[in-house]
This record gives sequence, structure tokens and C-alpha cells, in this order.
Amino acid sequence: MGKSDYYDVLGVARDADQSAIKNAFRKLAMKYHPDKNPNDPAAENKFKEINEAYSVLSDEDKRAQYDRFGHAAFDGAGAPGGFHGGSFEDIFSRFGDIGDMLGELFGRQGGGSRGPRRGSDLQVAVRISFEEAVSGKKTDVTYDRHDVCGTCTGSGAKPGTKPQKCKTCGGQGRIARQQGFFMVQTTCPVCQGTGETVKDKCGDCAGHGVKRVQRTLSVKIPAGIDDGMRMRVPSEGETGGPGGQRGDLHILVQVDAHPFFKRDGAHVHLQRDLSFAQAALGDELTVPTVTGEERVHVPPGTQHGTVLRLRNRGMPRLDGAGHGDQFVTLNLVVPTTLTREQLELVQKLKASGL
Repeated sequence: MGKSDYYDVLGVARDADQSAIKNAFRKLAMKYHPDKNPNDPAAENKFKEINEAYSVLSDEDKRAQYDRFGHAAFDGAGAPGGFHGGSFEDIFSRFGDIGDMLGELFGRQGGGSRGPRRGSDLQVAVRISFEEAVSGKKTDVTYDRHDVCGTCTGSGAKPGTKPQKCKTCGGQGRIARQQGFFMVQTTCPVCQGTGETVKDKCGDCAGHGVKRVQRTLSVKIPAGIDDGMRMRVPSEGETGGPGGQRGDLHILVQVDAHPFFKRDGAHVHLQRDLSFAQAALGDELTVPTVTGEERVHVPPGTQHGTVLRLRNRGMPRLDGAGHGDQFVTLNLVVPTTLTREQLELVQKLKASGL
């Protein structure tokens, strides 16, 4: 059996504007949403059909293809809206304000979810020197986070007592209120969505179920790390509560600038002054690198701004694939004062046409 015409599915004319298409989708989606029609396969299939139609007609490019070629425009590509049996929450996440409205309508925002949750991520900054970025560093990071209270094991209740069912929401964590034709559910302001209240609070955590603690963590900062990079340490962030997963700890690495080395990723740049005699006659120079001194050859006739490349003398690469390069820019320096002897020599050079 062939697919129904998308315009007929939404009940709109073929010249309908986006506002009319969106309004039609809103009404039909609320009517056939599975939460409004539990255990009704027909409603679920209708809901999928509505979603598929809207995903095409709400997109100008897809709509133009459909107007020209019909369903054949999407043959072999699966459902145009990208629906492949995922959750209905995923469907509505693509529709902006419509998803927000339906999420509130069916109680998916705020409290409502009383199961284990994931804790928040934390960030701490660590400052190291340029030299430590070259070699890497093992250091201790100290920061504050919340842990589940060991006295009440996260319940917030005084030992020997238990949390009570919230009388305001009846333990549901949500409160329903009439808004126009719809019943809207919001987080219970008394229990904050937990469905429970604590009468006799734990003395160690003041009934919060968590305690603020200071934690020190030993971390290895890899060689070659650059200023502003972040390291992620899994499951070292805030607690998610009893049975919940911890968040992550993000370490922001700040690298001090070097007096004369300049970084460009794994490459390093250095400026080196050169006299006229060295540039004209050539010379052997000793230049610093991030791993020690290096001898370089300056060929005769070197011009101002010449760049010498020292391969594999830059920063270590984070992926372990060797080092970057070091680039030495040679700057010709003209003296501002000359001795009498130097002045005579320069005048002779000038007279010779040099």
C-alpha cells in the first residue's frame, strides 16, 4: 500500500505557508501522541506518519523535491524525517518550540524523573611553565566538589528516620494545573521533583544528602600540551546522587609565555640577530632550542629575514608522532655607532662599490 500524500496527512492545502503547516502539525501531534493514546498501535503509526510528513513539508528544500517528484524523491533514503524507531523525545527535539511545548504538556521538563541522574561537570585551571609544557608534568590538582553524605547515604534524613512522601504532589514530583484546554505538569516546588520531603534532617549534610568536600587528584599533563587546552578526567566531577553517575572534571591548562620562543602548534619560532659581516661572509651560530642548544650554519650572502629550519627541534606532538620544527629568523642588525677604525673600513667598502 502506497504512502498517503503528505499534505493530506497534515490536512493542509498544497500552497499552505509554514505557519499553517506548523499549526496543523501541533494539533495532530498532540491528538495522536502515544502518551495520550497508550497501547494504541494505530495512534502510534498515525503519529509516525504525521512526523514524517512534517519533516518534509517544514523543510523548504525537501518540500520542493516532494512537490516535483512526490515520494519518489526520497526512495532508498529511509524516512525523510530521519525517524528510525527512536524515542518520541528525539522526534520532538528537532522541532524547537513545538518540542518544548509538548515536553511541558507531557511532563518531561523539570522534576518528573526521579531515577539516577548524571552529576554536573566541573572545571579547574592549572598553570605550568613553558618548559613544563615541553617535558610534561605530574601535578596535584585540588578542587571542591559534592559527595554523597556518608551519614545518611544521600537520603538527607537523620539516621534512623526516612524521607516522607511529599504531601503537596503525592510523591509524584509534579503538580498538574489546568491551562486552557490542556493539563500542564510542572515540578513540585516543595520537593523539587524528588517526590519526598525530609522532616528530621541529617546533621552532617543539613538534609541535602550531599556534602561539599575538598579533593586532591594527581594528574599527568602530557608533553606538548598548549595554552588553553583542556584535559578531561572521567567521573571526577559532581555526584549524581545515590546510584547516579558522576560528572567529569575538566582541567584547563594555562601555559606561561616564554621570553623568546613563540609557539605555533608543535612548531617553535625564534628570532636571531646577525651582523653585516656574518651575513656577508657566513658563520656558524649556536642557537637555543626547546631541548638544548643546536649549531646552525649561516651561508655567505644571507639576506635579512632569512628563515632557517631545524627539523624535529620543536615541541613534542600530543599524538606521540615526534616533534615539530624550529624556525630561526635571521635579522640583519645595522650598528648605530662606529669606531673610527670601523668607519674607515665601511667607507672603503662603500668606495669599492659594496
